[in-house]
Amino acid sequence: MHHPHATRPTAVRLGTTLLATAVLVAVSGLALKADAASAGPPHAWLYGVWAGGIFPAPPNMSPDECRAHVTFQVSQDSVLHSTLMHPEPIQNAIAAVRGTPDGTIFTLAPTDAKPDAIAGISDDLGFGCPQPDTLRVVKTGPDEISFPDCTGFPSPLVRCSMK
Repeated sequence: MHHPHATRPTAVRLGTTLLATAVLVAVSGLALKADAASAGPPHAWLYGVWAGGIFPAPPNMSPDECRAHVTFQVSQDSVLHSTLMHPEPIQNAIAAVRGTPDGTIFTLAPTDAKPDAIAGISDDLGFGCPQPDTLRVVKTGPDEISFPDCTGFPSPLVRCSMK
C-alpha cells in the first residue's frame, strides 16, 4: 500500500524547482527587456554634433570652439551637415538606418535644400559618397568617426562635448 505522505518530499522538491525556474525566467526576461531598451536605435551613439570631416578638426579644441565648427549633426530622425560650398546646414531625413560591427549605415531621404553656385562651381549637397542616398559612418576612435569613400568629408570628425 502506498502512503499519501511518502510522495510529499518529491512534490515539495518539484514545487521548489518549478518556483526557482519561474523566478529565473522572469528575471532573465526583465534583463533582456532592459538591455533592448538601453540599446536604443542603431544610431543613438551618434546623437549630437561633430566637427571636422571637410578639413581635419583642430587638435585640443575647447567645447565652444568645436561647437562653432560643427559640420555634422545627428538626431533620431535626421542628419544635418555642411559642405565646403554650402556652410548652412543641409537636413536629410533618415529613411532607414542599420547598425554594423564598426558603425552605422544611413539611407537618407532627398533634401529640400537648393544647391548654391559660387563662381560657376555647382555645390554638391550630399556627402560625396558613391551612393548619394547612403552614408556609411565608421567609428574610428572613442569620439571620432569617418565617412569612408565620401569625397566631401575626407577627414575624420570629432564629437563636440556639451560641457
